Amino acid sequence: MDRKPLDGLRVLKITTSLDAGASRLFAHYARALRNLGAEVQVWALCSGGAIFDQLAREGFPGRILGLSKHSHSLTTSRLLAKALADEQVDWVHAHCYEPALHACRARKKGAVPGLIINHHDARLRWTRRLFNWPYRNIPDAIIAPSPSARQAYEQFFGYPRNRLHVVPYPIPDEYFEEPVRDQSLAQDLGLPGRYPVLLWVARLQKNKGHADLIQAMKVVVRQYPDALLLLAGKGKIEQELRDLAAKLGLARNVRLLGSRSDVVKLLRLTDIFVCPSHAETLCLAVQEAMACGRPVISSKVWGPVDHIRHGETGLLVPIGDASALTAAILQMSADPEEANKIGTAGREYAVAHFTDAIFEQNLLKVYLAAMREHR
Repeated sequence: MDRKPLDGLRVLKITTSLDAGASRLFAHYARALRNLGAEVQVWALCSGGAIFDQLAREGFPGRILGLSKHSHSLTTSRLLAKALADEQVDWVHAHCYEPALHACRARKKGAVPGLIINHHDARLRWTRRLFNWPYRNIPDAIIAPSPSARQAYEQFFGYPRNRLHVVPYPIPDEYFEEPVRDQSLAQDLGLPGRYPVLLWVARLQKNKGHADLIQAMKVVVRQYPDALLLLAGKGKIEQELRDLAAKLGLARNVRLLGSRSDVVKLLRLTDIFVCPSHAETLCLAVQEAMACGRPVISSKVWGPVDHIRHGETGLLVPIGDASALTAAILQMSADPEEANKIGTAGREYAVAHFTDAIFEQNLLKVYLAAMREHR
């Protein structure tokens, strides 16, 4: 049997909870490490859930510690340090802020031989910066999901530049498959005869820019009366967005779809994917749209601004500028051939950066660099 690069390496991966959201990315890491030869355990600080159960079915040993979810408590750190010391693994790989903080404290006490951490966001709350600062030199490697996030982690969290690594998250294979329109879904959504069909997939919260996009639609429909904006996601401002669309006379042109499990099918029915967000660290939704070959318009937020070359793999507009967003939508809608070229170029970029194979290669580089740093 061919030897794998991480054969025999015992890795314990820990996160806050294993139910949904970022847990799917945690699972990608676990599978990639196992593919590279590592023996992988999965732990959660506070709770399990669907992702934990799925990993268990795939043969990953798991443990739920039942500790506090959001806590800087030294007691939580001591309990985690004891559990890690008893386990005697080679490396701990901590995901999200609280597990990373507690694992850093455990490493400082000698309970963790080697430590790699992931931050899934770069929210610069002063409390996080304050509590993290004493431990900024503890991890052997810190993984950021985008170049912008890496810069923020260095500047605001104090992590050493030579230990910071960028590993974009992988996109599932189904997004890279040849696009096939689901005609039944198109009929159900009333899409035949509508142009352009726009899509934004995000939680319904103010910093995701939904209101800017609805304001832009007010102008778009003057030129394209059959334009349709699909908003997939749930959140606190759902009724507020419905009211705004009604107030602007856009009830026929804006449709809130709720939470969806068929995003890849929606993308294949979409003419333009729009990300009007005011704040992102990576924005997986944009990566997924690029993988599907959809032409993307995005605000200049972290993540999209790292991957989109304006005019080549997408269009970039200033954050919170509804007028610029409108102009970009009209520009792309007026020239479907150019939009298709942009979508194709975005897909080629995604194939070169967002596949599972590329993800594994990037992750291996991080582990090899961390081992050298550890020695």
